[in-house]
Amino acid sequence: MKKKLALICAVLLAAVAAPLPNADAVSVSISVGDQPYYYGPNYWDSGYFYVWIPGHYYHHHWVHGYYGRQGGWHREYAHEHHHHHHD
Repeated sequence: MKKKLALICAVLLAAVAAPLPNADAVSVSISVGDQPYYYGPNYWDSGYFYVWIPGHYYHHHWVHGYYGRQGGWHREYAHEHHHHHHD
């Protein structure tokens, strides 16, 4: 009876301990190409509307994606100020 109880406890302990993450775990990430966008597909900044232009190849060279200003200045969005992310 004690062996059976010990075996059941050992199996339960192994089942509970197995899914716990290891503190020494290593994360690996591989990215190919450019991010779809950094701040979202578009945003307003100081009255101007910016849209994401995705990365593309131009004469066999990769051009990274960037935000381009679209349209003219709009008074109703002049108070909007976007905080850019810097790496």
